[in-house]
Amino acid sequence: GEIGNSPRSYQPTSVFQASYIQSLPRHQRLRFISTRSTLPAAVVVSSRRRLFEYCDMADGEKESPAAPTSYDEAMEALSSLITKRSRGNNSNKGNQFDLLFHYLKILELEDALDDLKIVHVAGTKGKGSTCTFTESILRNCGFRTGLFTSPHLIDVRERFRLDGVDISQEKFLAYFWWCFNRLKVILVGLFSLQKDLKFTGLVHMRTTCFTLILYHIHAAEFGRYGQERTTEDVPMPPLFRFLTLLAFKIFSAEQVHKYWFHLQHCLSCLSSETQLNWDLICYSFFVQVDVAILEVGLGGRFDATNVVQKPVVCGIASLGYDHIEILGDTLGKIAGEKAGILKRGIPAFTVQQPEEAMCVLEDKASNLNVDLQVVPPLDVNLLNGQKLGLEGEHQYVNAGLAIALSFTWLKRTGHLELANQDHTDSLPEQFIKGLTAASFQGRAQIVPDQYVDSEKDGDLVFYLDGAHSPESMEICAKWFSGAVKGEHQSDKAKPQVSSSTHQLKKNIMQVSINVHPFNQCALHESKLLSEILLATLKSSSSLAFMQILLFNCMTVRDPELLLPQLMKTCASQDVYFKKALFAPNMSVYHKVGTHALPSAVPEADLSWQLTLQRVWDNTMQKDKGREAKQVNHVAEEMKDDTGKGGGSLESSSVVFPSLPLAIKWLRDTVRQNQSVRLQVLVTGSLHLVGDVLKLIRK
Repeated sequence: GEIGNSPRSYQPTSVFQASYIQSLPRHQRLRFISTRSTLPAAVVVSSRRRLFEYCDMADGEKESPAAPTSYDEAMEALSSLITKRSRGNNSNKGNQFDLLFHYLKILELEDALDDLKIVHVAGTKGKGSTCTFTESILRNCGFRTGLFTSPHLIDVRERFRLDGVDISQEKFLAYFWWCFNRLKVILVGLFSLQKDLKFTGLVHMRTTCFTLILYHIHAAEFGRYGQERTTEDVPMPPLFRFLTLLAFKIFSAEQVHKYWFHLQHCLSCLSSETQLNWDLICYSFFVQVDVAILEVGLGGRFDATNVVQKPVVCGIASLGYDHIEILGDTLGKIAGEKAGILKRGIPAFTVQQPEEAMCVLEDKASNLNVDLQVVPPLDVNLLNGQKLGLEGEHQYVNAGLAIALSFTWLKRTGHLELANQDHTDSLPEQFIKGLTAASFQGRAQIVPDQYVDSEKDGDLVFYLDGAHSPESMEICAKWFSGAVKGEHQSDKAKPQVSSSTHQLKKNIMQVSINVHPFNQCALHESKLLSEILLATLKSSSSLAFMQILLFNCMTVRDPELLLPQLMKTCASQDVYFKKALFAPNMSVYHKVGTHALPSAVPEADLSWQLTLQRVWDNTMQKDKGREAKQVNHVAEEMKDDTGKGGGSLESSSVVFPSLPLAIKWLRDTVRQNQSVRLQVLVTGSLHLVGDVLKLIRK
């Protein structure tokens, strides 16, 4: 029968009937419950068939099924957790944060979370790199590591590293569906059904398995009901919070199991005599990571990772202006949010901060009796002539913080053989190996284009960095300038290949002839590159180095702060961009997945990219004392694929309707000018960096 809106399973009508059910073998009890269900016949017929298959598996008469869903289906389910609420909506941050403790209880992670030995790191710039260095150091010290970072660039599994490697697809799916189904089943209303079953004395719920079986049985009956309930009371956790919970599950326990194994555990709960034995069997494969390194997603105080109450050590990387619509519009307010990860009596470290931010950090630490220490950048001499695994001078600041966090973790967890070494004059070999072997995609990363044969057609090299704040943009510009200037120096040291100017002019003119006559943008662009090439060749260099900017940022960012900072810093290093390209990201914020990117976006909204272009052109023209012309140069690709649209002769920038077209123009430019090396800085957004990596990697 039914009571209100809560459908119920079979309820015994007499003590005799209940005793009879108890006397049946485990799998027959489940069959009996199914056959006597009062749900509609159409539902029960299909449900019985599925349930009988489970019972056959429990009896050993049928092998366990394959994985219930594919990876793409998991991505669809994950995408359903993306909320459309404005990021600046702070009305109920505290209430939403408290829900995390409810989710932990549902996923049985409360005790497991306390057992994890966690390194927790917040910050505006460098927190991800600091976590990467820390993980690599402790892994090379012989510990089993778990690393949780965000966001991902290509595949969501990048966020979860076990022993320095992205989690496998098989493991990800197992953990994902365990957490997702358990939350979904309980939060949509089946929890009331569990209580009904437990009230009858037939079932003692100890795991999610029986709940999942019931979910399959009553899927049709609970479908609409579940959708209604998830919008009230306790909803499903949003994307980042779910991924954080998933990280806790992955790091706290890895279990080797098969589906029939879990089912037998469920069925064993029907008999209290065998319950303990099955518990021992199910948890006999329990394995924990030695250390979990968690990067804060946003802020600190109300971040999902801050549900951790007993970290071993905390770190706060460099602070700056970012997410001001959420964290506040002053460094003091931002520092207050970041300091929210500090825990009473737990040691913490930070780097040199602006005075306003440092005062807030010290005040928060003092109130919590936290010994907050400021660590200096790593002395390059301690690396014994080797280089950090992550590029850029700023990484020595992050490496210094990582060393302090690693030594403190070793000391507080009882590994004194390494913790007691003096690291002011020298570093343990394991530390040096960890620092030099660290890797982190999309941060000061150099990737030569694999689709261009450099020996035949020239060079195309991408310099990728996800900088998206004024401070990080300055750091990115310094790294890029140093990298390209270093490449120029190394090229000059190579033997020069002689070639006559007459032959070079002939080749260049041939390029111009081959351009489609009706594509004036491409014709102008080929002439521009030809002139630059000849001028550079006359200066006795075998390669013409051209710096190109490929840029996009989210609309919540201020391009008036980002682009001038980038241009000014590069100019101070004598590095000047020949052209700036603007294109929309290919990835979308309402969907998670690794699907192939489309080749074009037929009706892309380019209004934001045109705004970025105007900011760039205005900045370029200010040095000349005049405002940039309000002319929008949008590249168009010819239908016969011969066009190489890249803007007019007068333009210093161009907007492409899609990212693949921008990449195509860069490749075509290199192929047309065999002695040109394009050095392309990709920055402004980690989403842009991830999309470019998808396009340029085979």
